[in-house]
Amino acid sequence: CSRLARQLVDARNNQRVRRLNGELANSLKENESLLLQKDFLLQEVNHRVQNSLALVSSFLRMQRRGAGEEVKVQLEEAERRLIAVSLVYRRLYLAESISIVDLSRYLSELCSEVQTTMDPKWASHITLDFTPVLVTTDRAINVGLIANELITNATKYAYGGAPGPLSVVLEQHRKNLRIVVSDHGEGKGNITKGTGFGSRMLEALVEQLHGHIEYVDNSPGLRAVVTLPIHPPSKASTI
Repeated sequence: CSRLARQLVDARNNQRVRRLNGELANSLKENESLLLQKDFLLQEVNHRVQNSLALVSSFLRMQRRGAGEEVKVQLEEAERRLIAVSLVYRRLYLAESISIVDLSRYLSELCSEVQTTMDPKWASHITLDFTPVLVTTDRAINVGLIANELITNATKYAYGGAPGPLSVVLEQHRKNLRIVVSDHGEGKGNITKGTGFGSRMLEALVEQLHGHIEYVDNSPGLRAVVTLPIHPPSKASTI
């Protein structure tokens, strides 16, 4: 009787194991199907976003032809901002994670792309020093726009528009990251010139990311320092 009881228990357990294995196999198939759908959707979104950004970029380049010098400069700045956004989507599509971006790699690519819109003589004057920092995608886009504005301001005002030594640094200090753009140009007197749309956007982006910006005498020149929390503060901490 005891042997028969054990056999019945074993048979029942085996049946449960087979049922669980079947459910697990079905779940794996469903997850695989969802991943394939997600990958397809990401490809489609990336394709449409990149096409839209490329179309706008082409339109801006067309508008630059025959435009006055002031308008041409504004269109070039707009194109740089498009580059900053486009690179994040490109990086997202190539990365394993769609929610986290390595800010050092992104900013390196961004600076390379931005240099293609600048006087080629700038290439030998710009130095980069980036510490790897992982941030969320939405913060990466805003940080890229901030870096772009800082670099644009430096190239416009530091040396009167001419190429000169320019340093771009990304560093981490505990829970904060810092972007430092420094030059050896005309110094603090230039920051009053940046009162247009770009400067207002820069201030708004820094405030949106709960950070702050300061301008320090670089003796000679100017050092713009943006300090931001790596992770957005919780709602409880902002009350």
